[in-house]
Amino acid sequence: MKIGKIVKSDSHINYVCQIFGPREADIQPGPADYAFGRFVRIAVRSERSDDPDALLDEALGQSREPITYAVGVIYDTILQNPAFGALGPRLSNETQVELFSPDYISEKAVLTYVMILGMMEERSVFGSEPEILSVMHGVPLLSLELDSEIETMTDEEVRTFHFFADPAGGPDSQSPYLHMGYVPHIIAQRSSLLPMVTLRIIDQLERLFPQNLALLSIVKRNFAWRLKVETTG
Repeated sequence: MKIGKIVKSDSHINYVCQIFGPREADIQPGPADYAFGRFVRIAVRSERSDDPDALLDEALGQSREPITYAVGVIYDTILQNPAFGALGPRLSNETQVELFSPDYISEKAVLTYVMILGMMEERSVFGSEPEILSVMHGVPLLSLELDSEIETMTDEEVRTFHFFADPAGGPDSQSPYLHMGYVPHIIAQRSSLLPMVTLRIIDQLERLFPQNLALLSIVKRNFAWRLKVETTG
């Protein structure tokens, strides 16, 4: 589900997304769609083909070329209302403005902050599940573009983003494992909410990877202890 578009960046990995308002999308996103700790993805437009046939194939659910997505997590929300503090009289209330001035642009907005955690490359094939070609955790090489649309990720997509299958014991040995390679650069960021969003991520992974519950419990306790120590100084 598409929930908004990028309107600003604070750094190479921190972006501000404006959530779609009324009549800006076919389905207006609700608060649960941009909740704290929600995983989202953004297509890297500079790598997408401008071929009209390729764009048509993508709209139909089939793609000749792989699509690269930046994967991120929502870690903060800002409610913007420029009219706050302007307590003077009004000639029209909000209902009358919508009726008599349908072209009026509301300056109220919901802004979410997204931290990019890695990249995912996939190819969509009509009639079957998308084929995941590669997954990378950490700081991406490419930056995102303004007005790029942000969409929520399903549980299966989140699971795929965290489930690696690297050759561990040789070319014939495949040992899938849970991976959180983005944790070091989350810790390096200066935001009081990031330790909390890390705990929220672990909560989600505990639900998606019950077989790794013991490992995730250890990581969760370490982060909870770190948060407590930093809070008390």
